Amino acid sequence: MSEITKQDVQRAAMLFTASIKSVLLYPLAHPAVRQPLQELVGLMGEMMGERHELHLGVVEGTFFIEGCLLVAPNAAVTELVERLLQKGIDAVTIYPGVTPDDLFGFAALLANRQVSADTFAAELERKGISNVRLGIDEMVAGEGEEGKGETLVPAAIYRDALKAVRDTMREIDNGRIPSGEWINGVVENMVSVTMEEPTTLLGLAMIKDYDNYTFSHSVNVGILALTLAAFLGLEKEALHEINTAGLLHDIGKTRIDKTILNSPGKLSDTEFKEMKRHAEEGSEIVKKMKNIPPAVAEAVLGHHIRHDRTGYPEWAREMHFGLYTEIVSVADCYDAITTLRTYQRPTLPKEAMEIMHRLAGSSLNMELVEQFESMMGEYPVGSLVRLDTNEIALVLKPHPMECAEPSVKILLDAQGQALETPMLVTLAPQRGTRYASIIAPVDPLLKNINVASHLLA
Repeated sequence: MSEITKQDVQRAAMLFTASIKSVLLYPLAHPAVRQPLQELVGLMGEMMGERHELHLGVVEGTFFIEGCLLVAPNAAVTELVERLLQKGIDAVTIYPGVTPDDLFGFAALLANRQVSADTFAAELERKGISNVRLGIDEMVAGEGEEGKGETLVPAAIYRDALKAVRDTMREIDNGRIPSGEWINGVVENMVSVTMEEPTTLLGLAMIKDYDNYTFSHSVNVGILALTLAAFLGLEKEALHEINTAGLLHDIGKTRIDKTILNSPGKLSDTEFKEMKRHAEEGSEIVKKMKNIPPAVAEAVLGHHIRHDRTGYPEWAREMHFGLYTEIVSVADCYDAITTLRTYQRPTLPKEAMEIMHRLAGSSLNMELVEQFESMMGEYPVGSLVRLDTNEIALVLKPHPMECAEPSVKILLDAQGQALETPMLVTLAPQRGTRYASIIAPVDPLLKNINVASHLLA
Protein backbone atom coordinates (compact mmCIF):
# COMPACT_ATOMS: atom_id res chain seq x y z
CA MET A 1 0.00 0.00 0.00
CA SER A 2 1.56 3.32 -1.08
CA GLU A 3 2.28 5.86 1.67
CA ILE A 4 0.57 9.24 1.43
CA THR A 5 2.75 12.14 2.56
CA LYS A 6 1.75 15.56 3.87
CA GLN A 7 3.33 17.06 0.75
CA ASP A 8 0.96 14.96 -1.39
CA VAL A 9 -2.07 16.06 0.62
CA GLN A 10 -0.99 19.71 0.60
CA ARG A 11 -0.41 19.65 -3.17
CA ALA A 12 -3.78 17.96 -3.81
CA ALA A 13 -5.60 20.53 -1.66
CA MET A 14 -3.89 23.42 -3.45
CA LEU A 15 -4.80 21.99 -6.87
CA PHE A 16 -8.39 21.50 -5.71
CA THR A 17 -8.64 25.09 -4.49
CA ALA A 18 -7.10 26.47 -7.67
CA SER A 19 -9.56 24.44 -9.73
CA ILE A 20 -12.57 25.73 -7.80
CA LYS A 21 -11.50 29.30 -8.56
CA SER A 22 -10.70 28.73 -12.20
CA VAL A 23 -13.89 26.83 -13.16
CA LEU A 24 -15.81 30.09 -12.66
CA LEU A 25 -13.60 31.86 -15.21
CA TYR A 26 -12.65 29.34 -17.87
CA PRO A 27 -14.01 26.25 -19.66
CA LEU A 28 -12.52 22.82 -19.02
CA ALA A 29 -10.44 22.99 -22.20
CA HIS A 30 -8.58 26.10 -21.03
CA PRO A 31 -5.03 25.32 -19.84
CA ALA A 32 -5.63 27.22 -16.58
CA VAL A 33 -8.28 24.62 -15.72
CA ARG A 34 -7.15 21.54 -17.58
CA GLN A 35 -3.56 21.39 -16.39
CA PRO A 36 -4.17 21.48 -12.61
CA LEU A 37 -7.00 18.97 -12.97
CA GLN A 38 -4.82 16.60 -14.97
CA GLU A 39 -2.10 16.93 -12.34
CA LEU A 40 -4.68 16.32 -9.61
CA VAL A 41 -5.95 13.16 -11.33
CA GLY A 42 -2.39 11.88 -11.65
CA LEU A 43 -1.63 12.68 -8.01
CA MET A 44 -4.79 10.96 -6.83
CA GLY A 45 -3.89 7.91 -8.90
CA GLU A 46 -0.49 7.74 -7.20
CA MET A 47 -2.04 8.12 -3.73
CA MET A 48 -4.69 5.52 -4.53
CA GLY A 49 -2.05 2.97 -5.48
CA GLU A 50 -3.51 -0.45 -4.74
CA ARG A 51 -6.41 0.99 -2.74
CA HIS A 52 -9.94 0.29 -3.95
CA GLU A 53 -10.87 3.95 -3.36
CA LEU A 54 -9.44 7.19 -1.94
CA HIS A 55 -11.02 9.07 0.97
CA LEU A 56 -10.63 12.77 1.70
CA GLY A 57 -12.50 15.30 3.77
CA VAL A 58 -12.59 17.30 6.97
CA VAL A 59 -12.46 16.02 10.53
CA GLU A 60 -12.74 18.55 13.38
CA GLY A 61 -11.78 21.32 10.95
CA THR A 62 -8.70 19.51 9.66
CA PHE A 63 -8.31 18.45 6.05
CA PHE A 64 -7.28 14.83 5.45
CA ILE A 65 -6.63 12.32 2.73
CA GLU A 66 -6.83 8.77 4.06
CA GLY A 67 -4.89 8.78 7.36
CA CYS A 68 -2.80 11.87 6.62
CA LEU A 69 -4.06 15.09 8.28
CA LEU A 70 -2.90 18.66 7.67
CA VAL A 71 -2.93 20.11 11.18
CA ALA A 72 -1.07 23.28 10.08
CA PRO A 73 -2.87 24.27 6.88
CA ASN A 74 -1.87 27.06 4.53
CA ALA A 75 -4.40 29.52 3.05
CA ALA A 76 -5.34 27.28 0.13
CA VAL A 77 -6.09 24.32 2.38
CA THR A 78 -8.11 26.51 4.75
CA GLU A 79 -10.14 27.81 1.82
CA LEU A 80 -10.85 24.26 0.62
CA VAL A 81 -12.00 23.24 4.10
CA GLU A 82 -14.36 26.21 4.21
CA ARG A 83 -15.73 25.34 0.74
CA LEU A 84 -16.41 21.75 1.77
CA LEU A 85 -18.05 22.67 5.07
CA GLN A 86 -20.22 25.33 3.39
CA LYS A 87 -21.67 22.53 1.26
CA GLY A 88 -22.13 20.25 4.28
CA ILE A 89 -19.42 17.86 3.05
CA ASP A 90 -17.24 16.13 5.63
CA ALA A 91 -16.04 13.26 3.48
CA VAL A 92 -15.62 12.36 -0.18
CA THR A 93 -14.77 9.04 -1.81
CA ILE A 94 -12.81 9.07 -5.08
CA TYR A 95 -12.88 5.91 -7.19
CA PRO A 96 -10.40 4.52 -9.74
CA GLY A 97 -11.02 5.94 -13.18
CA VAL A 98 -11.76 9.48 -11.98
CA THR A 99 -11.20 11.95 -14.82
CA PRO A 100 -10.48 15.68 -15.16
CA ASP A 101 -14.09 16.00 -16.34
CA ASP A 102 -15.33 14.41 -13.08
CA LEU A 103 -13.24 16.76 -10.95
CA PHE A 104 -14.22 19.75 -13.09
CA GLY A 105 -17.88 18.96 -12.41
CA PHE A 106 -17.23 18.46 -8.69
CA ALA A 107 -15.25 21.72 -8.45
CA ALA A 108 -17.98 23.57 -10.33
CA LEU A 109 -20.57 22.40 -7.79
CA LEU A 110 -18.34 23.53 -4.91
CA ALA A 111 -18.01 26.94 -6.57
CA ASN A 112 -21.71 27.32 -7.35
CA ARG A 113 -23.52 29.31 -4.64
CA GLN A 114 -26.88 28.01 -5.88
CA VAL A 115 -25.94 24.44 -4.94
CA SER A 116 -26.74 23.76 -1.28
CA ALA A 117 -25.83 20.96 1.10
CA ASP A 118 -29.28 19.48 0.50
CA THR A 119 -28.94 19.37 -3.29
CA PHE A 120 -25.22 18.65 -3.74
CA ALA A 121 -25.48 14.85 -3.93
CA ALA A 122 -28.41 15.01 -6.35
CA GLU A 123 -26.55 17.49 -8.57
CA LEU A 124 -23.53 15.19 -8.56
CA GLU A 125 -25.66 12.32 -9.81
CA ARG A 126 -27.51 14.54 -12.31
CA LYS A 127 -24.18 15.46 -13.88
CA GLY A 128 -23.39 11.76 -14.21
CA ILE A 129 -20.29 11.98 -11.98
CA SER A 130 -20.02 8.43 -10.68
CA ASN A 131 -16.35 8.39 -9.65
CA VAL A 132 -16.79 11.01 -6.95
CA ARG A 133 -19.19 10.26 -4.11
CA LEU A 134 -20.05 12.08 -0.91
CA GLY A 135 -19.36 10.19 2.31
CA ILE A 136 -17.36 7.09 3.10
CA ASP A 137 -18.84 3.63 2.99
CA GLU A 138 -18.69 1.80 6.28
CA MET A 139 -17.10 -1.62 6.56
CA VAL A 140 -19.89 -4.07 5.92
CA ALA A 141 -20.69 -7.70 6.38
CA GLY A 142 -19.05 -10.03 3.94
CA GLU A 143 -15.78 -8.07 3.73
CA GLY A 144 -12.50 -9.22 5.17
CA GLU A 145 -11.51 -12.31 7.03
CA GLU A 146 -12.40 -11.04 10.49
CA GLY A 147 -16.12 -10.98 9.82
CA LYS A 148 -16.36 -14.54 8.61
CA GLY A 149 -18.47 -16.75 10.79
CA GLU A 150 -20.04 -13.84 12.65
CA THR A 151 -23.76 -13.17 12.72
CA LEU A 152 -24.88 -11.39 9.56
CA VAL A 153 -26.35 -7.99 10.34
CA PRO A 154 -29.21 -7.10 7.94
CA ALA A 155 -28.40 -3.37 7.81
CA ALA A 156 -24.77 -4.20 6.98
CA ILE A 157 -25.89 -6.64 4.31
CA TYR A 158 -28.04 -3.91 2.78
CA ARG A 159 -25.10 -1.50 2.65
CA ASP A 160 -22.93 -4.32 1.30
CA ALA A 161 -25.41 -4.87 -1.52
CA LEU A 162 -25.56 -1.15 -2.31
CA LYS A 163 -21.78 -1.03 -2.55
CA ALA A 164 -21.60 -4.12 -4.78
CA VAL A 165 -24.20 -2.72 -7.18
CA ARG A 166 -22.57 0.71 -7.21
CA ASP A 167 -19.06 -0.69 -7.79
CA THR A 168 -20.32 -3.00 -10.54
CA MET A 169 -22.05 -0.13 -12.36
CA ARG A 170 -19.03 2.12 -11.92
CA GLU A 171 -16.77 -0.47 -13.53
CA ILE A 172 -19.09 -0.62 -16.53
CA ASP A 173 -19.22 3.19 -16.66
CA ASN A 174 -15.44 3.09 -16.93
CA GLY A 175 -15.57 0.68 -19.86
CA ARG A 176 -14.79 -2.52 -17.97
CA ILE A 177 -16.89 -5.67 -17.48
CA PRO A 178 -16.57 -6.68 -13.82
CA SER A 179 -16.54 -10.20 -12.49
CA GLY A 180 -19.69 -11.38 -10.76
CA GLU A 181 -17.78 -12.00 -7.51
CA TRP A 182 -18.87 -8.73 -5.86
CA ILE A 183 -22.51 -9.52 -6.54
CA ASN A 184 -22.19 -13.22 -5.68
CA GLY A 185 -20.69 -12.35 -2.29
CA VAL A 186 -23.64 -10.26 -1.17
CA VAL A 187 -26.17 -12.67 -2.72
CA GLU A 188 -24.80 -15.50 -0.58
CA ASN A 189 -25.43 -13.43 2.56
CA MET A 190 -28.85 -12.19 1.45
CA VAL A 191 -30.05 -15.71 0.64
CA SER A 192 -28.72 -17.12 3.93
CA VAL A 193 -30.51 -14.48 6.02
CA THR A 194 -33.75 -14.82 4.05
CA MET A 195 -33.80 -18.60 4.44
CA GLU A 196 -33.42 -18.22 8.21
CA GLU A 197 -36.01 -15.44 8.64
CA PRO A 198 -37.88 -14.34 5.49
CA THR A 199 -38.90 -10.86 6.66
CA THR A 200 -35.49 -9.73 7.90
CA LEU A 201 -34.46 -8.04 4.68
CA LEU A 202 -37.99 -7.27 3.49
CA GLY A 203 -38.26 -4.21 5.72
CA LEU A 204 -35.03 -2.82 4.33
CA ALA A 205 -36.56 -2.88 0.84
CA MET A 206 -38.73 0.02 2.02
CA ILE A 207 -35.64 2.26 2.27
CA LYS A 208 -35.66 4.87 -0.48
CA ASP A 209 -32.41 6.71 -1.19
CA TYR A 210 -33.56 9.43 -3.54
CA ASP A 211 -30.03 10.73 -4.19
CA ASN A 212 -28.91 7.29 -5.37
CA TYR A 213 -32.12 5.98 -6.88
CA THR A 214 -30.66 3.51 -9.37
CA PHE A 215 -28.53 1.76 -6.74
CA SER A 216 -31.16 1.59 -3.99
CA HIS A 217 -33.87 0.57 -6.48
CA SER A 218 -31.69 -2.31 -7.69
CA VAL A 219 -31.08 -3.56 -4.14
CA ASN A 220 -34.75 -3.19 -3.21
CA VAL A 221 -35.85 -5.17 -6.27
CA GLY A 222 -33.28 -7.82 -5.38
CA ILE A 223 -34.71 -8.13 -1.86
CA LEU A 224 -38.36 -8.15 -2.96
CA ALA A 225 -37.70 -10.74 -5.68
CA LEU A 226 -35.69 -12.91 -3.29
CA THR A 227 -38.35 -12.79 -0.59
CA LEU A 228 -41.14 -13.62 -3.05
CA ALA A 229 -39.12 -16.57 -4.37
CA ALA A 230 -38.63 -17.82 -0.81
CA PHE A 231 -42.35 -17.34 -0.12
CA LEU A 232 -43.08 -19.54 -3.15
CA GLY A 233 -40.85 -22.24 -1.66
CA LEU A 234 -38.20 -22.26 -4.41
CA GLU A 235 -34.88 -24.02 -3.90
CA LYS A 236 -31.72 -22.26 -2.73
CA GLU A 237 -30.14 -22.23 -6.21
CA ALA A 238 -33.22 -20.48 -7.60
CA LEU A 239 -33.11 -17.94 -4.76
CA HIS A 240 -29.52 -17.13 -5.71
CA GLU A 241 -30.37 -16.60 -9.38
CA ILE A 242 -33.51 -14.55 -8.74
CA ASN A 243 -31.76 -12.36 -6.17
CA THR A 244 -28.90 -11.76 -8.63
CA ALA A 245 -31.34 -10.91 -11.43
CA GLY A 246 -33.05 -8.38 -9.18
CA LEU A 247 -29.77 -6.70 -8.25
CA LEU A 248 -28.63 -6.50 -11.88
CA HIS A 249 -31.93 -5.94 -13.67
CA ASP A 250 -31.20 -2.24 -14.43
CA ILE A 251 -27.48 -2.59 -15.08
CA GLY A 252 -28.06 -1.72 -18.74
CA LYS A 253 -28.85 1.87 -17.66
CA THR A 254 -25.11 2.41 -17.44
CA ARG A 255 -25.22 2.46 -21.25
CA ILE A 256 -27.99 5.09 -21.43
CA ASP A 257 -27.30 8.82 -21.74
CA LYS A 258 -27.28 10.36 -18.23
CA THR A 259 -29.35 13.33 -19.36
CA ILE A 260 -32.15 10.90 -20.26
CA LEU A 261 -31.75 8.84 -17.08
CA ASN A 262 -31.95 11.96 -14.91
CA SER A 263 -34.58 13.79 -16.91
CA PRO A 264 -36.98 15.45 -14.44
CA GLY A 265 -40.04 15.20 -16.68
CA LYS A 266 -41.79 12.80 -19.01
CA LEU A 267 -39.48 11.42 -21.71
CA SER A 268 -40.04 12.29 -25.36
CA ASP A 269 -40.71 9.44 -27.80
CA THR A 270 -37.08 9.55 -28.91
CA GLU A 271 -35.79 9.54 -25.33
CA PHE A 272 -38.09 6.67 -24.34
CA LYS A 273 -36.88 4.65 -27.34
CA GLU A 274 -33.35 5.17 -26.08
CA MET A 275 -34.31 4.29 -22.49
CA LYS A 276 -35.88 1.00 -23.61
CA ARG A 277 -32.47 -0.17 -24.80
CA HIS A 278 -31.40 -0.72 -21.18
CA ALA A 279 -33.01 -4.19 -21.02
CA GLU A 280 -31.05 -5.66 -23.93
CA GLU A 281 -27.89 -3.72 -23.04
CA GLY A 282 -28.13 -5.11 -19.51
CA SER A 283 -28.59 -8.66 -20.76
CA GLU A 284 -25.50 -8.38 -22.97
CA ILE A 285 -23.44 -7.04 -20.05
CA VAL A 286 -24.55 -9.85 -17.74
CA LYS A 287 -23.69 -12.47 -20.37
CA LYS A 288 -20.10 -11.17 -20.34
CA MET A 289 -19.79 -11.17 -16.53
CA LYS A 290 -17.95 -14.21 -15.19
CA ASN A 291 -19.71 -16.50 -12.72
CA ILE A 292 -23.22 -15.17 -13.39
CA PRO A 293 -25.74 -17.89 -14.48
CA PRO A 294 -27.38 -17.55 -17.96
CA ALA A 295 -30.84 -17.46 -16.35
CA VAL A 296 -29.96 -14.05 -14.89
CA ALA A 297 -29.31 -12.57 -18.35
CA GLU A 298 -32.70 -13.87 -19.51
CA ALA A 299 -34.51 -12.23 -16.60
CA VAL A 300 -32.66 -8.94 -17.18
CA LEU A 301 -33.63 -9.01 -20.86
CA GLY A 302 -37.30 -9.70 -20.11
CA HIS A 303 -38.08 -7.64 -17.02
CA HIS A 304 -40.09 -5.15 -19.15
CA ILE A 305 -41.47 -7.71 -21.63
CA ARG A 306 -44.76 -7.90 -19.62
CA HIS A 307 -46.86 -10.99 -18.93
CA ASP A 308 -48.99 -10.44 -22.07
CA ARG A 309 -45.85 -9.80 -24.18
CA THR A 310 -46.75 -6.23 -25.10
CA GLY A 311 -43.61 -4.76 -23.55
CA TYR A 312 -40.02 -4.43 -24.74
CA PRO A 313 -37.66 -5.33 -26.34
CA GLU A 314 -40.21 -5.79 -29.14
CA TRP A 315 -37.99 -8.27 -30.97
CA ALA A 316 -37.98 -10.55 -27.91
CA ARG A 317 -41.76 -10.85 -27.46
CA GLU A 318 -41.90 -14.33 -28.99
CA MET A 319 -39.09 -15.64 -26.78
CA HIS A 320 -39.75 -17.87 -23.80
CA PHE A 321 -39.31 -16.15 -20.45
CA GLY A 322 -39.65 -18.14 -17.26
CA LEU A 323 -40.68 -17.62 -13.65
CA TYR A 324 -37.54 -15.64 -12.74
CA THR A 325 -38.43 -12.89 -15.21
CA GLU A 326 -41.99 -12.60 -13.93
CA ILE A 327 -40.88 -12.47 -10.29
CA VAL A 328 -38.39 -9.66 -11.03
CA SER A 329 -41.11 -7.78 -12.95
CA VAL A 330 -43.46 -7.88 -9.95
CA ALA A 331 -40.70 -6.70 -7.58
CA ASP A 332 -39.61 -3.97 -10.02
CA CYS A 333 -43.17 -2.68 -10.37
CA TYR A 334 -43.81 -2.51 -6.61
CA ASP A 335 -40.60 -0.64 -5.78
CA ALA A 336 -41.01 1.78 -8.69
CA ILE A 337 -44.51 2.91 -7.76
CA THR A 338 -43.72 3.25 -4.04
CA THR A 339 -40.70 5.49 -4.68
CA LEU A 340 -40.60 9.28 -4.88
CA ARG A 341 -39.24 10.60 -8.18
CA THR A 342 -39.00 14.08 -9.59
CA TYR A 343 -42.03 13.28 -11.72
CA GLN A 344 -43.91 11.05 -9.27
CA ARG A 345 -45.15 11.19 -5.69
CA PRO A 346 -44.61 7.87 -3.90
CA THR A 347 -47.63 5.61 -3.56
CA LEU A 348 -48.35 4.14 -0.14
CA PRO A 349 -47.82 0.34 0.05
CA LYS A 350 -51.53 -0.44 0.43
CA GLU A 351 -52.41 1.71 -2.61
CA ALA A 352 -49.52 0.19 -4.54
CA MET A 353 -51.09 -3.24 -4.18
CA GLU A 354 -54.35 -1.89 -5.62
CA ILE A 355 -52.46 -0.59 -8.66
CA MET A 356 -50.69 -3.92 -9.10
CA HIS A 357 -54.05 -5.70 -9.01
CA ARG A 358 -55.15 -3.59 -11.95
CA LEU A 359 -51.98 -4.61 -13.82
CA ALA A 360 -52.38 -8.32 -12.96
CA GLY A 361 -53.20 -10.47 -15.97
CA SER A 362 -51.82 -7.94 -18.44
CA SER A 363 -48.47 -6.41 -17.44
CA LEU A 364 -47.94 -8.73 -14.48
CA ASN A 365 -48.58 -12.40 -13.73
CA MET A 366 -51.85 -12.51 -11.77
CA GLU A 367 -50.91 -15.49 -9.60
CA LEU A 368 -47.61 -13.90 -8.63
CA VAL A 369 -49.31 -10.61 -7.73
CA GLU A 370 -51.70 -12.51 -5.44
CA GLN A 371 -48.78 -14.36 -3.84
CA PHE A 372 -46.89 -11.08 -3.45
CA GLU A 373 -49.89 -9.51 -1.71
CA SER A 374 -50.16 -12.47 0.65
CA MET A 375 -46.46 -12.19 1.40
CA MET A 376 -46.60 -8.47 2.14
CA GLY A 377 -49.71 -8.65 4.33
CA GLU A 378 -52.46 -6.02 4.57
CA TYR A 379 -49.98 -3.45 5.89
CA PRO A 380 -46.58 -4.32 4.41
CA VAL A 381 -43.49 -4.14 6.55
CA GLY A 382 -42.16 -0.58 6.45
CA SER A 383 -45.66 0.92 6.39
CA LEU A 384 -46.38 3.85 8.69
CA VAL A 385 -49.80 3.39 10.31
CA ARG A 386 -52.19 5.06 12.75
CA LEU A 387 -53.45 2.89 15.63
CA ASP A 388 -56.89 3.19 17.22
CA THR A 389 -55.04 4.69 20.22
CA ASN A 390 -54.12 7.58 17.84
CA GLU A 391 -50.46 6.60 18.09
CA ILE A 392 -48.31 6.48 14.93
CA ALA A 393 -46.31 3.29 14.42
CA LEU A 394 -44.03 1.58 11.93
CA VAL A 395 -44.95 -1.95 10.84
CA LEU A 396 -42.05 -4.31 11.43
CA LYS A 397 -43.52 -7.79 10.99
CA PRO A 398 -46.81 -8.23 9.20
CA HIS A 399 -45.65 -11.38 7.54
CA PRO A 400 -48.05 -14.35 7.42
CA MET A 401 -45.04 -16.66 7.29
CA GLU A 402 -44.23 -15.58 10.83
CA CYS A 403 -47.32 -14.20 12.52
CA ALA A 404 -50.96 -13.43 11.85
CA GLU A 405 -50.83 -9.97 13.42
CA PRO A 406 -48.21 -7.27 12.88
CA SER A 407 -45.53 -6.22 15.28
CA VAL A 408 -44.99 -2.46 15.26
CA LYS A 409 -42.65 0.20 16.58
CA ILE A 410 -44.58 3.14 18.06
CA LEU A 411 -42.89 6.41 17.05
CA LEU A 412 -45.41 9.14 18.01
CA ASP A 413 -47.69 9.18 21.04
CA ALA A 414 -51.42 9.93 20.93
CA GLN A 415 -50.70 13.68 21.04
CA GLY A 416 -48.34 13.43 18.06
CA GLN A 417 -45.17 13.83 20.13
CA ALA A 418 -42.12 11.77 19.17
CA LEU A 419 -41.20 9.11 21.73
CA GLU A 420 -37.67 9.47 23.04
CA THR A 421 -37.39 5.69 22.89
CA PRO A 422 -39.70 4.06 20.31
CA MET A 423 -41.77 1.25 21.82
CA LEU A 424 -41.97 -2.22 20.29
CA VAL A 425 -45.35 -3.94 20.65
CA THR A 426 -47.22 -6.81 19.06
CA LEU A 427 -50.77 -6.27 17.89
CA ALA A 428 -51.57 -9.94 18.36
CA PRO A 429 -53.98 -10.67 21.29
CA GLN A 430 -52.22 -11.28 24.60
CA ARG A 431 -54.28 -13.15 27.26
CA GLY A 432 -57.51 -12.17 25.57
CA THR A 433 -56.72 -8.51 24.96
CA ARG A 434 -54.70 -6.62 22.40
CA TYR A 435 -52.71 -3.39 22.67
CA ALA A 436 -54.32 -1.71 19.68
CA SER A 437 -55.48 -2.17 16.09
CA ILE A 438 -54.39 -0.46 12.87
CA ILE A 439 -57.01 1.88 11.49
CA ALA A 440 -55.26 3.52 8.52
CA PRO A 441 -51.96 3.97 6.65
CA VAL A 442 -50.07 7.25 7.16
CA ASP A 443 -47.87 9.08 4.65
CA PRO A 444 -44.34 9.39 6.19
CA LEU A 445 -43.76 12.62 4.25
CA LEU A 446 -46.71 14.28 5.98
CA LYS A 447 -45.36 13.29 9.40
CA ASN A 448 -41.77 14.13 8.45
CA ILE A 449 -40.66 10.67 9.56
CA ASN A 450 -37.60 9.04 8.04
CA VAL A 451 -38.70 5.41 7.84
CA ALA A 452 -35.25 4.27 6.75
CA SER A 453 -33.56 5.50 9.93
CA HIS A 454 -35.94 3.39 12.04
CA LEU A 455 -35.60 0.31 9.84
CA LEU A 456 -31.81 0.50 10.05
CA ALA A 457 -31.75 1.24 13.79
